[in-house]
Amino acid sequence: MSTPKTIAQIIAELAADPSNPVGRNLVQCPCIQALLEAVGQQVVSTHNDSTHNDLTDWIDNQVVMLTLHISLRTLQTLRSNGTLPYTRINNKIYYLRRDVEKLLNDNYTTHQKTRCHDED
Repeated sequence: MSTPKTIAQIIAELAADPSNPVGRNLVQCPCIQALLEAVGQQVVSTHNDSTHNDLTDWIDNQVVMLTLHISLRTLQTLRSNGTLPYTRINNKIYYLRRDVEKLLNDNYTTHQKTRCHDED
């Protein structure tokens, strides 16, 4: 996978093209140049962040419902009240696997049956 270009790099490429007046005008303005460099650095640092998600980290409704043993309506409630973060792409909903695991870890409890000692 190639490293994405920063906004500053894209504008610099536009400015290098003599037939493109937009890029040339943007680069000539010192305020815009400083802003582009700041935004460009943020884009690079976000992309290189260790929390970058691989596509295999995303799961859909069906996998979440099977994993949590819940209905579609319960899953909708978890999304609506903010318990489970999600992303919608082309009307399909995806969840990060780590968010589902966190939900399980935060809310999972074990219960043991206790015997009554009425016989004493």
